[in-house]
Amino acid sequence: MGAYLFPIKTAIITFPIAGFILLIPFLIWQYRKHGYINYLRMLVLYSLLLFSMAAYYLIILPFPATFDTCSMQRPGTQHYQITPFTSIMDILRETKVNFANPMSYIGILKERAFLQVAFNFLLLLPLGVYLRYYFRRNLLQTVIITFFVSLFFEVTQLTGFYGLYNCPYRLFDVDDLFLNTLGGFAGYMIAPIFTYFLPDVHAMDEKVDFENKPVRMTRRFLALWMDWFVIGIVTSLIFNVKVSIAFIFNPAEKLDELLLGFVWIFVYFIVVPYFTNGKTIGKWILHFRVKGQGERITFIELCKRYGLLYYGIGGINYILIASRVLNEQLEIIFLLLFFIFNGLILLHFALHIFKRDKRLFYEKMSKTYNVITFKKNK
Repeated sequence: MGAYLFPIKTAIITFPIAGFILLIPFLIWQYRKHGYINYLRMLVLYSLLLFSMAAYYLIILPFPATFDTCSMQRPGTQHYQITPFTSIMDILRETKVNFANPMSYIGILKERAFLQVAFNFLLLLPLGVYLRYYFRRNLLQTVIITFFVSLFFEVTQLTGFYGLYNCPYRLFDVDDLFLNTLGGFAGYMIAPIFTYFLPDVHAMDEKVDFENKPVRMTRRFLALWMDWFVIGIVTSLIFNVKVSIAFIFNPAEKLDELLLGFVWIFVYFIVVPYFTNGKTIGKWILHFRVKGQGERITFIELCKRYGLLYYGIGGINYILIASRVLNEQLEIIFLLLFFIFNGLILLHFALHIFKRDKRLFYEKMSKTYNVITFKKNK
């Protein structure tokens, strides 16, 4: 069993790393496709990721100690087995079962040949459950998808992990294709047993009221990160200077470069949303926009909103940092004021994470707020 436990343990250890790397692409995809984050869907898909990693690790780990795997094998070693049902014959040949004595059947559970067959049957059984419950595939589609996943596994083994090793270190077995596919078929058939008490994720989407659903902080911060990423790329290409929030509020920067940052804020967060009715690139990707008192956002509303946010908060921070640099005798005082001011801002943001009304002070003062623009497919 140790040969099976090691890959599973490795999958559990590396899963948080993979989950973190895929988190932002996952969030973007969810907002684009579904318009919001469904935590049940998130749980299902992350469990699918863990299963996929475990299944993949089970067919590639442990790696050989050397890339020269040919030197570890006898000349003429066969790397494939294409005779159907050889595994069944192995069970009959290796097991000491007396079919006239039912008590001897228990012994078969400990035999290597039987465990290998059971492993290959169970390997992709969960995939059949996922395909039926979440992806809504029919039986034929499930069988075909499972077969090609199994074929991918077998090709991975036959190529020596895509040529990394000069000889395959595992056998390409046609019985594995059959047993893996049979497992996917069985998973499809028994899926209702496992999913009976789980709600229909897709039916939950139909009940979401996007017109009244608040835009949560996760969505807003993700859009903000995307917007500043775009600004940084564009300014680097055009002016050979990467504009960022830290760059703008740094008193050590040259005046012309500092002004460039403030101009870009004005163009990107005020002028562009005025013509797009409240959308930046980040907001457009994540399906939401800024709305004012009327159906169309006004230039004045955008000036108030982003003026308070960037020129207000940013300007005060710039003054405090610059004053600390210019007045060495009062450096501690200005540094203390800097932390107090930003601490209050962070506290204000944190408190609104848990409120139904997500509007921050600059939104209330400008009488603007975020609304979801996602439209359900009819």
